[in-house]
Amino acid sequence: MNKHILNTAKGLFFSAALVTLAGCEREISTDVLATSPKVAEVFLDEFAAGVDFQAWGKTTALSQDNETKYSGTASLKIEVPTPDDFLGNWTGGVFFTEAGRDLSDYDALTFYVKSSASTKIEVGLGSYGDNPEYTATIAGVTADANWRKVIIPIPNPAKLTAEKGLFNFSAGTNDTGGQAYTLWIDEVKYEKLGTLAHTRIENMTMAGFPSGDFEIGTLTGYVNLPNGIDQKMTMSSKYFTFESSNPEIATINENVITFHGGKGKAVFTPKEAQGSITVNVYDFAPVPSHNEANVISLYSDKYTNTLSSPFNGYWDWQTTSNNEINAGGDHIMHYGTFNYVGIVLDNGADCSDMDCLHIDILLMDGSDGNQQITVEAHQGRGDAVATVGKEVATLKTGEWISVDVPLDANTNLVHELMLQRPNGSNYQDILVDNIYFYKN
Repeated sequence: MNKHILNTAKGLFFSAALVTLAGCEREISTDVLATSPKVAEVFLDEFAAGVDFQAWGKTTALSQDNETKYSGTASLKIEVPTPDDFLGNWTGGVFFTEAGRDLSDYDALTFYVKSSASTKIEVGLGSYGDNPEYTATIAGVTADANWRKVIIPIPNPAKLTAEKGLFNFSAGTNDTGGQAYTLWIDEVKYEKLGTLAHTRIENMTMAGFPSGDFEIGTLTGYVNLPNGIDQKMTMSSKYFTFESSNPEIATINENVITFHGGKGKAVFTPKEAQGSITVNVYDFAPVPSHNEANVISLYSDKYTNTLSSPFNGYWDWQTTSNNEINAGGDHIMHYGTFNYVGIVLDNGADCSDMDCLHIDILLMDGSDGNQQITVEAHQGRGDAVATVGKEVATLKTGEWISVDVPLDANTNLVHELMLQRPNGSNYQDILVDNIYFYKN
């Protein structure tokens, strides 16, 4: 979602005119001293002093409604546009205060929501500024004809001693079949519920490398609500204080992992929540030895990459996700939940005098049987695709395998590559590096 700022609407209240928007106890870290005012209210019948609004990427109709409200005299009224709106079929933004607030006495942000059409919205806190630190977001919040109370748990309130991003939302028409609708929000405030429990993060496994630093981003987490339901959230890793099971391999400062040169495994466990992050440290891929004059490179730190691609074509029936790892300047592509992936070149590669496609692949999963991967090079696009090179390779857990795919003698342009997990193989995660064409 584009969060570029178009405008800022300021003041203690809004008129009806259009304005520009866009059970178990855990150890809590308290190593930051609070210096900001302790104010719970964001919007009750009007905006609390010092609260402003910043839109995310487009104009939105926002007003103060004195007729439809949950409590008191007014609510916030938001008009969500139709898909043919030239600025897009969604609206959103963040309510903030430049002074910052000490919210460490509260464990949740709460509000009431109602909608003229049944839909799902996304809400959260902490999303203000160029580098927000303590974000917490809930997707798929139901809004319909009845007023509903929404609870956004704060994963670790002790961290929010100077928070500027008080409340953010985004709403679109994907769930209404393109129908425009009105959204009302009321009684936005921070509370000490005292009934939230069992904060945990979703266990995850990551790849690490012998040198450099790696910053952990957002995590999927859960907090048990007063009704007994585990609320799924996306939360910043900066809420937590992690400890390393293997400091000789890797240590962590706040949410930045530093690697110390060895191979192995380190498990990072937060003091303030259940769950863990496991990092397996691998060697870097072998350094290519081909002369650059004989290479056309797509993805390698050894060569100048003259080809380009988004590295995931999101073809039909694929489940594969991708993200790039930057290990101290060495770049490695990670493919998760892998079944197959198309790597579509932005421009075709002239391979008329190239002999082979090269790619280095590492299997992250524990090997169970014969784990293989098929690598193909395709000429043409759409329905006019011909396979001009194909190789099936056997993978080994934790080891880089170099795959060289001979190209057909009549190959002219190569437009796309495909990596596929054959039937009988059951792994999920691979690393990829050094994708290039070469001639002998």
